[in-house]
Amino acid sequence: MSWLEFGLSVAALVAVLLIVIALPWFRRGAEQENVSSANVSVVKQRLAELEREVSEGLLTEQDMRQASDEIKVALVDEAQEENRSVTSGGLVLLLGALVALGVGGWAYSQANNLERLQATQEAIDALPGLSTKLAQGNGENFTPKDFQQLTLAIRKRLQMEPEDGQGWMYLGRIWMALDQQDQAFAAYEKAIHYAPGDSNVRTNYARALMASDDKGRLQSARQLLSSLLQDEPDNSNLVLMLAVVAGRLGDEAVLASNLNKLDGLLPADNPLMVQLQSRLTQLRGETPESASEAQQLTGFNIEISISDELAAKLPENGFLFVFAQDANSDNRMPAAVLRMPLSTLPATVTLTQENAMTPNYSLAQLSEVKLMARVSADQEAPAVTGDLEGVMNSEVVQGNILDATIVINKEIM
Repeated sequence: MSWLEFGLSVAALVAVLLIVIALPWFRRGAEQENVSSANVSVVKQRLAELEREVSEGLLTEQDMRQASDEIKVALVDEAQEENRSVTSGGLVLLLGALVALGVGGWAYSQANNLERLQATQEAIDALPGLSTKLAQGNGENFTPKDFQQLTLAIRKRLQMEPEDGQGWMYLGRIWMALDQQDQAFAAYEKAIHYAPGDSNVRTNYARALMASDDKGRLQSARQLLSSLLQDEPDNSNLVLMLAVVAGRLGDEAVLASNLNKLDGLLPADNPLMVQLQSRLTQLRGETPESASEAQQLTGFNIEISISDELAAKLPENGFLFVFAQDANSDNRMPAAVLRMPLSTLPATVTLTQENAMTPNYSLAQLSEVKLMARVSADQEAPAVTGDLEGVMNSEVVQGNILDATIVINKEIM
């Protein structure tokens, strides 16, 4: 229903309400008019009788005039009383209509939640801008309100098209970005249900499952990736993802098979390949050369402290986020990230390519990074007002773990 149709419907209902309220008053007015006409007729008849009584000598002229005046005064008083009654009735009718309109408007707003409808419309209007922001790789700069509007707009779309698998997939990705895994997996399962043949949906679901430490979800990721590889056997990205999952599950056969498929596709000194080879050696019961393995790690030993001005603002039960972003591009996706409960500061953490969010984007692909440490009162990833933050830039030396220092000296406003 359009707003015009809604307005016309409301106007029609209000008109019917006013007619129903006013009808008894109209009937009463007609009855009073009949009574008034009858009273005038009675008065005229009585005046005629008085004149006849004077002519017959039954009354004097003075008595006749006095009686005539009394009858006319009584008639005027009665007419004024009727006018006051009509005016009072009109006022009651007006007040009743205003009360009815007020109560009806309040009941409608409560029943239809107009504030939420307005918020939904704002989210739908903001959707093109948010989509552009995501397409430009600025998802890390999303505010909580951006996430809320994007989620609300997608849910509104899904309300109109509940079988839209792509919509459920996007909702799952948002929940994963907010670290709400249970809601994310529920959305992904709906996406798979409504779009079982969509490889994009299945691949995104597999990535989400890989982010979990739950063995059952990792096994589901392995099954899903194996199924995808049956349709795309030459997809090296899927082969690499399956190798990572197999390594985490301790599946020696699957890990070895997929590493063989990757032979020659990736450099032998690729950090992720080194980690997978080391994992395979471990599963086979062989002793890895720890020194050689350590030389292949790329990352930072970061000492994190806080300025004296902000020390008093540390939350009692907060969380510490440490992550690295590419300093030479606008891509805000972390190449490596750590999240841990905040204990005390200063503290030292190690951030390497092993902390990558995805297999194909880590510190191994970067030459210079922006290292950030953030203290938040909750465990949600997006920055909010009141969070404490520190930043530094550093070069990346492949195969080396560098020392770095970050001082948290800024409060996000």
